[in-house]
Amino acid sequence: MDRVGMVRDLDSLGRIVIPVDIRRRLGIDKYTAMEFWMTESGLIMRRCVGEACILCGELQHLTYFKNAWICIFCMNELKNK
Repeated sequence: MDRVGMVRDLDSLGRIVIPVDIRRRLGIDKYTAMEFWMTESGLIMRRCVGEACILCGELQHLTYFKNAWICIFCMNELKNK
């Protein structure tokens, strides 16, 4: 993962502007849907690609459960706890 040394402040509504250089590199346009989720190490953001595991972001091996997509890997991990 490339580290890009840019700092941006949140506005009064909690929004942040993604710098244009990053948007261009990632192919993010003006009205691109984005998805966010928390991990132990921080916040992950990416272009919304449709169905993805709500826990880890996996795009394959998905099962729809109680209004959310969960991958088989997370499902097995939850069963074993």
